[in-house]
Amino acid sequence: MPRFLIFLTLFISQASFGNELTLPSTLKTRLEHLVSNYPSGFAAEVRDVQSRQIIFSGNREVSLNPASVMKLLTTKVAIDLLGIGFRWNTDVLTKGMIKNNTLDGDLYFRGSGDPTLDLVRFKALIKSIHDFGIHSIKGNVFVDRSNFPDNTHDPGHFDNEPLRPYNAGADALPINANVFNIHFVPRPGTQAVDLISSPLNAPVVNQLKVVPGACAKWPKNPVIENGQIYFRGTYPLSCGVKQRQYSLLSPSLFFENAFRTEWTTLGGTFDGSILENKTPDDAKMFLESTSEPIASALRVTNKWSSNIAARNIFLSLSLHLSQTASLKISRSLVRQWIDDHGISSKGIFIDNGSGLSRDARVTVAAISEILNVAWLDPSMPEFISSFSIPGVDGTLKNKFHSSPANARAHLKTGYLEGVRSIAGYLHLPQGRTLSVVIIMNHDSLTKSSKTMENLVESLFKTK
Repeated sequence: MPRFLIFLTLFISQASFGNELTLPSTLKTRLEHLVSNYPSGFAAEVRDVQSRQIIFSGNREVSLNPASVMKLLTTKVAIDLLGIGFRWNTDVLTKGMIKNNTLDGDLYFRGSGDPTLDLVRFKALIKSIHDFGIHSIKGNVFVDRSNFPDNTHDPGHFDNEPLRPYNAGADALPINANVFNIHFVPRPGTQAVDLISSPLNAPVVNQLKVVPGACAKWPKNPVIENGQIYFRGTYPLSCGVKQRQYSLLSPSLFFENAFRTEWTTLGGTFDGSILENKTPDDAKMFLESTSEPIASALRVTNKWSSNIAARNIFLSLSLHLSQTASLKISRSLVRQWIDDHGISSKGIFIDNGSGLSRDARVTVAAISEILNVAWLDPSMPEFISSFSIPGVDGTLKNKFHSSPANARAHLKTGYLEGVRSIAGYLHLPQGRTLSVVIIMNHDSLTKSSKTMENLVESLFKTK
């Protein structure tokens, strides 16, 4: 290339992006200290996404557990392989005759893994069945989850907390992500605490009592005894109304509770049982529920760090691209995507796609590359808008309020015992944007979120 063209190219580059950005010296020293002192427990990379300049990089090829930052890989690959217009279908089929608003036969619900099938949409689906002419079911209702592998997931395996929603496994037909939303409402006149659940009929035994005193803590964790779920203890009146989510039933029982409640509300009758089975080939399509485009699922996955949504998206890769949902095939598809984009797959193990794993591994180099690939992609707005905005929404709604990061970043966080991570985009006051990836895998660094938050805040002093 002639010299004047090289000069012109450099001139245009500088004119387009301005001067090269530089970290504050104190921050650079701090990062170098962490890189040096934790060679297998700390890694970071910061880039100017407009110029693609790496401003800082340390331990970038070290294989680390990313916790929920792994969801960024899952969701970006899903956008590219499934397409930004991808939707999930939940089919309702019949086997038998429909006459005088009565189905003399069986009703089938066939799921394809829609992670956005919440209570509102499920109720609308049940109402559509009623509105379209079935008021009475003389056979059984079958739930078909066969599009996903046999569900042998143990929700208590990871940390012995089977009632926590983050421990839910992948499910081809997840109603409301298998979650009960329970409000704790103290009634001082009766010294009782009402437990108000959505959906209704949460299977709990309420033994809570209201007491005076400060709200230092409240009994939010139930106890499982002989198959029963008990809320026990004293609830300080000063706590007021509290809210918390639980996964109190298996997916099968959750579906049965939600279906029977809504069907009865509509005045429908049902004489049979609710069972699990594959839809027979001769069943006839009755109607279907179609999800919003995949961007809705991305927001559930990244903003709110839904593990079941991430797991379902991950399995959907193989289901819709190879007609067989399996972790092995989904891992192969993701690895092929990584190779196709020239990203090193060394040190990467994806496991279930959610990051809720002791075995998952990634490098900050790979996540940094993914962020920069995404920045230049036409689907960039949908991908980035799925991240949490500090101080505004998602998992960071209550973080960074008195910080330069407040409402000026799109970030995904990750947390497991011994692991903290963060990745995303920082929008600097001068109109430049940084991509940042920080992963910590050392107990002395992960006891508090402040270490991570201070590093992010300091990056806004980059000039």
